[in-house]
Amino acid sequence: MKHTLSQRTINRLTQYHTILREYSKKDIENITSAQISSFLKIDETQVRKDLKSINCKGKCKVGYVVSELKNIIEDVLDYKTTKKAFVIGAGNLGIALSKYSKFSEFGLEILGLFDINEAKIGKKFDNKEIYHLSTLKNKIEETGANIAILTIPNKVAQEVADEIIKAGIKYIWNFAPSILTVPDDVKVWNENLIGSFLQFCAISDIK
Repeated sequence: MKHTLSQRTINRLTQYHTILREYSKKDIENITSAQISSFLKIDETQVRKDLKSINCKGKCKVGYVVSELKNIIEDVLDYKTTKKAFVIGAGNLGIALSKYSKFSEFGLEILGLFDINEAKIGKKFDNKEIYHLSTLKNKIEETGANIAILTIPNKVAQEVADEIIKAGIKYIWNFAPSILTVPDDVKVWNENLIGSFLQFCAISDIK
């Protein structure tokens, strides 16, 4: 990534990109920071600050050129570079993630799934095959993949993480409800689904 951005800024930029995609589909040429802030219900000043941080400048009373801003965000967030990944754990969540076609639009190519359940080995979902975990190292060498999307139970998460790191994985997108201990050269992003749900409940005042 060419810019040093906070996680919150990156999150907002992905939301801006979603809006820009819709504008682009409708052939709308310009968008203002006020329009973006209105969609997301955030401060307009924050939008301008975020866009300034990626060296994007709007014009007074005109705003930003949709196509240019969209391309800048894609470049900054590296959407256009294909990242190859395997899903570890062929349960309901793992299969659902592997079948999500929109990932490819943002540079993520899921090549297949891994499991240890012999009954699942060899099955395919959207042309993505389930392989035995013991073959992961060979598949990494064949494909050049270095991302693992971990969708396994908490009780085996650390053990499996150790194995996939030995196989050559350097980046883990962790959906398992577990905090993993990994070497310094391995990066982990913990996807806390329960935490996100509870935050949603808090801001929505759901009873």
